[in-house]
Amino acid sequence: MSQIAASLLGVRTDAFAGLHPSEMRGPTVLSGGSRPKENNASEIDPILVTARSVIFYIDRQRLGRDCISEQLASQLSKWTIKPLASIRELPPDEDWSEVSLVILNTHGVSLSTGEVADEMKAIAETAPGAPLIVMSDLNDATEVHTGIQRGARGYLPADLPFPQVVAAIRLVCDGGTYIPACVLAAASAVQRAPLTRPTDENGNPIHFSPRQLQVLERLKQGKQNKIIAYELGMCESTVKVHIRVIMRKLNARNRTQVVLLTNNVHCGLAGACAA
Repeated sequence: MSQIAASLLGVRTDAFAGLHPSEMRGPTVLSGGSRPKENNASEIDPILVTARSVIFYIDRQRLGRDCISEQLASQLSKWTIKPLASIRELPPDEDWSEVSLVILNTHGVSLSTGEVADEMKAIAETAPGAPLIVMSDLNDATEVHTGIQRGARGYLPADLPFPQVVAAIRLVCDGGTYIPACVLAAASAVQRAPLTRPTDENGNPIHFSPRQLQVLERLKQGKQNKIIAYELGMCESTVKVHIRVIMRKLNARNRTQVVLLTNNVHCGLAGACAA
């Protein structure tokens, strides 16, 4: 059983003891299992109609799926939590592009395995407009990098306190990106490691022009576009063009992902990196 699931067992297990279903006014968990329905089916089958308020929680382990989805529902009342064993359980002829969020719990399985890669690919194809968060027992910076490169907007390691898990989910739903602390520790180690180039999904080195590296260096320093333009003597619109090109090369969705994916690139070596 997942460390996350284990940490949640016993929490609020008797919260609804003795209550009639009509008295349970808390958030809704839509289960795909054999659990008997407590409300009229026409009342809790709104997932096709209210996709924007739905979060899919995907977990192949039934115990973890039930436990974690119920705990998420207790804290995320704005959304309906729909637990699934796989994204492939959804009707393929429906439009899931406006789902609020997809959470994939891989437990101790690496994102580099074919099983997880196939599921992430299926998620991207089934719900292309939905942000993705990965939950994992592996608190490893390499796993985080792999997740971000494959389009994830957040990575939640198993040792993350539950209130922080909830806060990270809200952040991603609001358009943000969550990167765990293990990446910061790895970044410090990278500064002492040999310099390497970022690579694309096929392992090929990504090349940047000297001008792009100058923009990237200032982007990693957290500088605004107008400051970058002033320091490099170019128009702000030109800076935006360079940033878009950098994001496209890295397959990054925002500036945060650009910084994460290039934290081992020494921008001062413009000639070497651009060669």
